Amino acid sequence: MIVGIVGPGALGTVFGAALAERSDVRVLARDNRSARAIASRGGLVVDEESPKAVRVSHDPEVLAGAEIVLVSVKTYATIEALEPLRPVLAGTVAFVSVQNGIDAIAQIEFALGHRCCVALGPTTEAAERLEAGRARRTARGMTRLGWAAGHEGGSVLDQFARALVSGGIAAELVRPVEPYVWAKLVANAAINPLTALAGVTNGELLVRPELRERAARIAREVAAVAQATKITLPFEDPAAFALDVALATGANRSSMLQDLTAGRETEIDAINGAVVRSASALSVPVPENLRVLDEVRARASA
Repeated sequence: MIVGIVGPGALGTVFGAALAERSDVRVLARDNRSARAIASRGGLVVDEESPKAVRVSHDPEVLAGAEIVLVSVKTYATIEALEPLRPVLAGTVAFVSVQNGIDAIAQIEFALGHRCCVALGPTTEAAERLEAGRARRTARGMTRLGWAAGHEGGSVLDQFARALVSGGIAAELVRPVEPYVWAKLVANAAINPLTALAGVTNGELLVRPELRERAARIAREVAAVAQATKITLPFEDPAAFALDVALATGANRSSMLQDLTAGRETEIDAINGAVVRSASALSVPVPENLRVLDEVRARASA
């Protein structure tokens, strides 16, 4: 199977290295410098293990012939990253988004200019980007894969899931997948902004009463929006779920903390911003999400 990777950051590197065990992996790098760095290293490197050989280039043509493309860029970079692929990829190519938030389908289709076969891959895998194509895996989790509502791309997603498992990533096919996308949003909305603002690891949320209580309130708000959207979440207590995720990834520095610390753009608008937008359309009050959205925006622009 020919697999394309768009975004060799933390998760893109972890997934790409796993897939390279039994697939022809081709990586579209952000720029020539990143492509050269990955190539000179011999491929994708996770936890300083031996490089996993891949084809890598800044030229979109590197993905020509791909049967399935993993989209792992930051949510705000989706359109810019995928638009150059319009003349390269056939309309039958399937896309798998492991991105944060709930806007992946619309952004992928806008970027490609046509309706695509899109699968969603909410994951609890966690990793830290060290440099392009080099990452440290900070937590092992479960990746659930499923075609988005109204999308169907045949057996390629089954092959993709088997390739991930063969490469050491726990993965399973689910239908429908949307409840798990919203479940990830519950956890991300509660954990990412608070750890970023406080400058702490995920586990610190559990030992600081004010952070723990605020995370619980944020999680409950997101669950209320999901319920209003007719999504049945795969758990009963959203606060307990979010805090369990924080415990399981206790040593992890959230991606938003990493981005805020490095002065990079954060995904606050794709996470809590998405909650606020959906809540507004459904007239669901989400004061904690709105508050933390404003706080991260202010900190990022300071």
